[in-house]
Amino acid sequence: MATRAALFPGAELILKEPILVGLTQLWANKLRSFLTMLGILIGVGSVVGIVSISDGARKMLLSEMDKLGGSNLIWVSPPHRWVRRNGRWQRRAYDAYLDNNDVRRISDCSEHIVSVLPIVRVSGMATREMNTSSCTILGTVPSYAEAMDWKPERGRFFSQRDEATWQKVCVIGDKVYDDLFPGGTDPIGVDIKVANVRCVVIGVMKAKSVFGNDWGYNVLIPSATAQHRMKGSERINYMLVNVDNSLNASKAERRIKSLLKRTKAHGDEYRVRTAQSEIKRAEDALFIAKLVTGGIAAISLIVGGVGIMNIMLVSVAERTREIGLRKAIGARNILIFSQFLIEAIILCIIGCIIGIGLGFGLGHGIAAIISKTADMHFISVVSAKAILIAVAYSVGIGLAAGVIPAIRAARLNPVEALHYE
Repeated sequence: MATRAALFPGAELILKEPILVGLTQLWANKLRSFLTMLGILIGVGSVVGIVSISDGARKMLLSEMDKLGGSNLIWVSPPHRWVRRNGRWQRRAYDAYLDNNDVRRISDCSEHIVSVLPIVRVSGMATREMNTSSCTILGTVPSYAEAMDWKPERGRFFSQRDEATWQKVCVIGDKVYDDLFPGGTDPIGVDIKVANVRCVVIGVMKAKSVFGNDWGYNVLIPSATAQHRMKGSERINYMLVNVDNSLNASKAERRIKSLLKRTKAHGDEYRVRTAQSEIKRAEDALFIAKLVTGGIAAISLIVGGVGIMNIMLVSVAERTREIGLRKAIGARNILIFSQFLIEAIILCIIGCIIGIGLGFGLGHGIAAIISKTADMHFISVVSAKAILIAVAYSVGIGLAAGVIPAIRAARLNPVEALHYE
């Protein structure tokens, strides 16, 4: 069987010797080599860093959305009370709202809707004796705990009977528990005041945070209790609609929009948003950030490539006598050409490797800062595809930057080169 050397008799000479000579030249001019590859280093580092951050942000987004019920969720809410007209904020001339009738109608408008969770926000605080907790008071239905995958750590969630009979019961978050029961006493069965209404604590929820928002400061009560005993109205602030499958979310969304247009005044102004649309909006923003940063990185890479070309031209001029001497003793043009071309590629690859490490460090550093400041589990993610693309771009820039100096070196006349001063 023929060996590779037999099949390609000049391949080892064309590749091995130029690589060794190229590495020797780069090591002999370490500072110049580093400054030359700086543009490549910064460009690749920027690309890898932004890709790792944006991919990590996408992964975090999907993870946080799963905590809210995943991509099966639809938000339904009335128009904002205030609208900006002629540069000024003005209150809407009409009263837009959702109520229990809308909950029932939306529940029946599509076979793909599994449950509808009305949310009633109540202003106020939770107090017990001398202890106070600044909390978010939400009235909702018993299916909320399962739909949001948020279960009590102790005690129980309120039941359909509690909802139907307007029971003055509540389930508190873990942070509210810490505020109202600093001694760690058992809260089950203890009376507290929720928005100045005496309620019995029947459960304490597990710790949970979504998009940096600590749910531990929530107090949950039956929606009927919030409406009739606290607000005196059957209006709700918004509702969460769960569908059977994320593929059917857009169908249910269209049904809900159509229903609101038929049954509500100014129904086309009500906001109906799917989890998928929110994810797509965030992904579009991340994609734009990638494009902008990628454009900046591309400019850096081009500048780096021009710098490498200039340095390689200087190197050809500095080594003219060496090139003439090598040609005089029999070195072929292809060997001279490959030596300078490979030197340029080596410069780019080394810059790429350092840039990848810099990008990794940048991504992990920013991820750590976001995780600490936003109270979210944020990790940078770098795919093998991104690394391969960075390496491919670096090799391509090396080829483009090295080909002109390599051609100039290969075309030197050995007699004239030996007399070059």
